[in-house]
Amino acid sequence: MAKTETIEVPDELKLLQRQALEQSDRFLLSVVQGHKSLPSDARRKLIREQSLFGFLSPLWQALTTEEKDVWKSAGNYSSLTNWQLFISDNAARIRADLTLDIPPSDLWQVRAGHITIEAPASEIILKQSHPQKYWIAQKVVGASWKKNLVYIEEIFGFPLEIGIRYKSNLVATGPTQSARYYASVRSSYQGVDRFTVKEVSFSTIDAWTLDTATISGVIGHVIGYTLYIEIIGYTGELLFDNIRAVHGGTNWALDPRCDEIDKTFSKAFAVVPPFWLADSLPAGATFASDYPPAL
Repeated sequence: MAKTETIEVPDELKLLQRQALEQSDRFLLSVVQGHKSLPSDARRKLIREQSLFGFLSPLWQALTTEEKDVWKSAGNYSSLTNWQLFISDNAARIRADLTLDIPPSDLWQVRAGHITIEAPASEIILKQSHPQKYWIAQKVVGASWKKNLVYIEEIFGFPLEIGIRYKSNLVATGPTQSARYYASVRSSYQGVDRFTVKEVSFSTIDAWTLDTATISGVIGHVIGYTLYIEIIGYTGELLFDNIRAVHGGTNWALDPRCDEIDKTFSKAFAVVPPFWLADSLPAGATFASDYPPAL
């Protein structure tokens, strides 16, 4: 068996390579071998007919142009096409045994962050750090099951707009209450670190709603910023989606669609920070991604 360290594939041959070859964990013990034999035409036809796409395609085709535009409008908030959002949403409905083909919401799409706080816990604090440089795991175009390490330099500029869509059902407990999503910008001026904070306060009981806040500028040189979701002195639930941390025309929030808010990275990707790191997570407090109608 030939042993190699690097394989370089011209761009024009990458699609053909993915179709012909399959690869194991390329970071530990990488093995490349030919794809297993393809099924017969009859078997492939049956697979297509039984696939999720085959099942949902007639429902999609039955929609009017106006109904498809509703899916398109909702998909804009999560950077999905109308067909992608339709498939993703109805796949989640199938898994949760819910009614299909329900019009989407402009305030959440498919999965959302789900925070629960039960006694003895009365708080949870999550943070997402944004230094000037950090690693991310980026999907490979044309091979969504693969990811590459990408080193990001987040060029900071003002204004910084933060935003969140959320649904809350919180009950106060204890003497001190705080429920908010906020950004803390760290800057240095004359050798002293300063922290400029701007927040979105959560209502304790509210249906899905959107709230935003903006930091126009700070004193000194910006070192970085951190996003926080902080709930102190409450029990109950909070759902959130479509996280925003926009500056320079780009939304820099990690996992903005809240698909995997409790995701941690391992092996070769261990250098990638978690999307949200718990600053305070007492027993009884949890956070994960869920499909809201299934809760």
